[in-house]
Amino acid sequence: MIEKKHIVNIYWLILLFIFSTINVYSQWAYDPSTNTKLVVNPVDPINISSVGDKKGGAFIVWQDSKTKDRSDVLFLHVNKDGETSFRSDGKAVSQSMENKFEPKIQLLKSGDLLVLWKENISPSTSEIFIQKVTSKGLRLWSEYGIQITRLNKEIKEYTLKTNANGNAIIAFITKDLNSANNSLYIIKLNSSGNILKGPIRLISSADIKLSDSQIHPLKENLFYLNWLETKESRAVLYFGKVEIKEDSVQIQKKNISRTNENVLSFESALAGNELYVIWYSHEKQKAIYHQLISPDGKFIWGQEGKLLTTKRGQNSYPQFDISNKNIFVTWVNDYGNDRNIYAQLFDLKGNKLWKENGMPVIEYEGDQFGQKVVSDKRGNFIIAWIDRRFTKQFGNIYAQKLNSSGEIQWTESGIDLGTYSNSEKSYLNLVPDEQGGAIAIFKDKREKKSEIFGQKIYSTGTYAGQILGLKSELIGDSVKIFWFAANENEDVVYEIQRKKDDEPEWNTISSLPKGNSSSINYYEYKDFPGNEGLVSYRIYQRSKNNQQLSETVTLEILKETGDYTLYQNIPNPFSETTSISFYLPEEEYVEIEIYDVRLNPLGTIAQKIFPAGKNTVSFDAKRLSPGVYFYKMKAGDFVAVKKMVVSE
Repeated sequence: MIEKKHIVNIYWLILLFIFSTINVYSQWAYDPSTNTKLVVNPVDPINISSVGDKKGGAFIVWQDSKTKDRSDVLFLHVNKDGETSFRSDGKAVSQSMENKFEPKIQLLKSGDLLVLWKENISPSTSEIFIQKVTSKGLRLWSEYGIQITRLNKEIKEYTLKTNANGNAIIAFITKDLNSANNSLYIIKLNSSGNILKGPIRLISSADIKLSDSQIHPLKENLFYLNWLETKESRAVLYFGKVEIKEDSVQIQKKNISRTNENVLSFESALAGNELYVIWYSHEKQKAIYHQLISPDGKFIWGQEGKLLTTKRGQNSYPQFDISNKNIFVTWVNDYGNDRNIYAQLFDLKGNKLWKENGMPVIEYEGDQFGQKVVSDKRGNFIIAWIDRRFTKQFGNIYAQKLNSSGEIQWTESGIDLGTYSNSEKSYLNLVPDEQGGAIAIFKDKREKKSEIFGQKIYSTGTYAGQILGLKSELIGDSVKIFWFAANENEDVVYEIQRKKDDEPEWNTISSLPKGNSSSINYYEYKDFPGNEGLVSYRIYQRSKNNQQLSETVTLEILKETGDYTLYQNIPNPFSETTSISFYLPEEEYVEIEIYDVRLNPLGTIAQKIFPAGKNTVSFDAKRLSPGVYFYKMKAGDFVAVKKMVVSE
């Protein structure tokens, strides 16, 4: 018989079986001084890039020289547990024997990955190739990929994006063989790799150097384009709105940066249908500007954009993430003998939402630089960086989380991510783990051998999820809340918190001390919430040096009246899947349909005979964009409609 407060310590062999269902024994290292080796036996990986797979894992693509005279481009996939999905030494994107360089990647909605690279056809000419690969290691566009240029020119650089239909848009810059002429082109491919348009030359010049192009599809044949034009050692940032028509192409071109600036670097991304551009330039000192551009090409934040910060010193290397109609920006401030990292949150009007000069991510003696940032999709932001706080020669990798108010969520000096001693860390990548945490992927040269490593950091700032597998079950008029915990401090206490649908705040209803096991403990609590309605639970883990919140679990307590009933979906909002329950007084043919906010039908969730009583169906929303939707149930003469929200 289970009492109201009950802690059960389970022997290790039993836990091994139980925990195999919630992935405690993953490949991710619990020690940031060792990390997880993701790629086996590379030679000297460079140009390393990675992207999250939307399931908690990641694709990794890099350039390497497997043999002395040959450069190749390889890819690998690791799942949410850090386990490789196919060959641990990676697989070449193409069986071509030509040298391959400088891969660019783009994740597709299908979960597959596009990889773009160039091959040197001769000492002075190169061409671009593209391949689609899967997380299982399959090459989908032949064993050699698809050659998409045949221009007999030198390809200087290129960029890749995809639109909502899975079409690939590529911008690239070439240099003629026998002249100083350089040109900016675009190509459009469909989801099967067939060229729909191009190559189309947009700009060509002999006395101005073109570089750093970036393209973003707005509509099917409408694109935003950014690039630099350099003349007399001064680079100016430009914006172009490109429209492809049946028999022509049009480009509206104007400069974003001032002509007396020298732009050193820029990045751009879509913010809805608007284009966000951020750049840093060097005049008397390094300064950062940013701008938002409307679909009709209007500069929303004034003709010259907005100065990001007036913080004293050199401000450079901005990185950003756009989430929930806000723009989170981090940058490096170089002042005195230190380089530190700061952050600011902006709304889409360009207003600063935090202090005038932002909030510190890390202020520590030494150099902090090379930061990457991702949203945890819960209103917080995770930043990782390379940090030379102890030595000028070698750096370690640290991470921090800031909430939407700019408050530090983890240890003030940052959480260790890669601290193997006396090793050279570079090519830092950061991808979300889809559970509020992130995965850092980086190159590390240890004992003269360069390899690719990874480290997962959970939403709680730990290397192993300390509160694991939190669940709740309705048992009669009571609710059973249960979870596991690992890597616990000796003074830890777990507060069980409850929040009913009509209550504004969370209430602590009980607490449990740490269990007796030194490895993993199982915890269970029985609650009697009383009234019907939605009720949510979470666990607040408290100890002297650490406070962490678990995920939230929600269920609906109902008194069955014998009538037809459609319940609210749980969870709501949700990002991928949700459950829809309903009650039938007798066996009935049931149809459940989904509609968008304009009441356009999108499809059928259920359409069959269900037995009397409570029934539940699952709905997968992976193909839906974030927003408000409705689901309608029909059973005989009974009709009911409820609203659901799909989040990012």
